[in-house]
Amino acid sequence: MNWKKMDQRLLVTILLCAVGTFILSIIRVQADATTSALGDVKAYASLQDVGIFVSVLALGSPWGIVAPVFGIVIGDIVMGSKNFIIGNILIGSLMALFVLAFAAKCDNWKKSFVVAGMTEAIMLALFLVYDLVIIREFAVVGITLLMQLLQGVVCAVLGAVVLRYMPVMRPDHMLQIRRPVD
Repeated sequence: MNWKKMDQRLLVTILLCAVGTFILSIIRVQADATTSALGDVKAYASLQDVGIFVSVLALGSPWGIVAPVFGIVIGDIVMGSKNFIIGNILIGSLMALFVLAFAAKCDNWKKSFVVAGMTEAIMLALFLVYDLVIIREFAVVGITLLMQLLQGVVCAVLGAVVLRYMPVMRPDHMLQIRRPVD
């Protein structure tokens, strides 16, 4: 990519999406739990997934994936949730790819809720596996699962509102789903 030819409005939008997602990720409900192997695990629920929805609709690919994940990771570093950094990079990127693929199809409430709900279901399922692999203590995994369930429900509702009312700003940078013609 030629950085000199990058549109200044695009650069400002990337920075706003990253900073906005960072702010949404540090406004959180946090629960402290302690494991024998990892020490303090700071499980949390925040509105960071709403930043993914907004960034994807505003930026498209690839910046709609990079900007919110960067903001989430910086939020984890600042708030001391070091155990969730790798998970947020992987799972946040997959969530953004899913929204990239299906956000342009959300033209009514039902589709908006389905896409937002499936995006949050991806987060819940993958973080359950991630937590079981990384944390390995069921009591602490239960606390993190409850926090992520709270986050998933709230962000699914807010994400559906974003998908319904925010237009796709860069439709040429959205993923296209191609189906075979029968």
